[in-house]
Amino acid sequence: MLLASAAACTRDDRRIIAVGADVARDRRTGLEWTSRDHDQALPWDEADRHCRERATEGGRAWRLPELAEVEALYDPHLDTPCGDRRCQLDPAIRLGGPYVWTVSTRGPGTRFYFDFAYGNSFSPGTGPQLVRRVLCVRPGPSS
Repeated sequence: MLLASAAACTRDDRRIIAVGADVARDRRTGLEWTSRDHDQALPWDEADRHCRERATEGGRAWRLPELAEVEALYDPHLDTPCGDRRCQLDPAIRLGGPYVWTVSTRGPGTRFYFDFAYGNSFSPGTGPQLVRRVLCVRPGPSS
């Protein structure tokens, strides 16, 4: 009986929870994330378009995340598969690889991406040959 109560408490205390088909909510920030990245890595312009063209719900439009929003998902205590690597990310969000685009920039022609394997961010030029994974984010229903 005690074990069942502990398991129920742990399940209820999860930070990232599934809230619908392919949607996970971060209970700490209130943001909703696609629970799976796009099926292939994309150049930044296509990644941005992919998020903006997702169907809105209740006026809550999808977009690429800010760097700080993606960094907040990183948890060095977690270890989940992401493609042929391991990522430090809640298993409620599944990635095909560790590198995820953000909308953040350090200047013209650059965009940050985040590495969920090591918790680093990078800001190279965004030429069409550079492809990364795509997670989309939107405000939660009460945000």
